[in-house]
Amino acid sequence: MTVKIAYQLDKWLQSKWQRDTRFYTLTLCQNLFGEWTITKTWGSAIYRGFGKSKDLDCPDYQAALLIYYKLQERREKRGYKRVDLCQDIDESLASRHESSS
Repeated sequence: MTVKIAYQLDKWLQSKWQRDTRFYTLTLCQNLFGEWTITKTWGSAIYRGFGKSKDLDCPDYQAALLIYYKLQERREKRGYKRVDLCQDIDESLASRHESSS
């Protein structure tokens, strides 16, 4: 029996913050079973490998969205500044290109 899962990619969200040498990333997406999940990732913005990640399972999209926005507010209250994700992607692609040359 095959089960089809309807992924709603247009509802997926991601945001990143940084404060001094610390970073924090939030991702709202669906897992392999189509359930809504928020992934929190945080750690050192200087040293690779010095970070942690935690998944929060949510009962539905509306509940996940509410938690996502509350977590965003908490980052801002704690002095984190939002970082442009496109800049991170460009830098990551550039470093991959340099390392493969």
